[in-house]
Amino acid sequence: MMDVPRRELKYPAQVEQWLIGLGPKLDAPGKMILIGSGALLWHAAQRGIETPLPENSMDVDPITGDDEVAELCYECHIGSVFERENGWHVNLMPDDALDGLPPGWQERSRTKQYGSLTVQVPAPEDLLVPKLERGETRDLAHKQWALYNGLINK
Repeated sequence: MMDVPRRELKYPAQVEQWLIGLGPKLDAPGKMILIGSGALLWHAAQRGIETPLPENSMDVDPITGDDEVAELCYECHIGSVFERENGWHVNLMPDDALDGLPPGWQERSRTKQYGSLTVQVPAPEDLLVPKLERGETRDLAHKQWALYNGLINK
């Protein structure tokens, strides 16, 4: 029987620390695109914001075409040792998860290097588009959090 996923991803530093630890594990350069609430937390971490999400998340959602990066992400799946230790997991997403982002998101995205890992993160406004289309309570709360913390203007 699989454990129920925990929802303990709430602080910006959690995502940043995961990426800091992931980059040096790569033997070759790799790339990842980060989406979802984990990406919002990433933007907050880049600005030194420590305010937790109003509704915790259970995962980060990376997209990668690199086998080594994907393998490291798979090691952090639901029920993994990583999840038991951290309270959240990694949910590797398919490329078509990017289809919900607005045109031009690549030009507005930010990129950061973590060892051999290059991470690209869509702008907060772009990340919120698919969340607001879903209209779930937690997604609306994440928009308000992004507004409150100055990640978006409206």
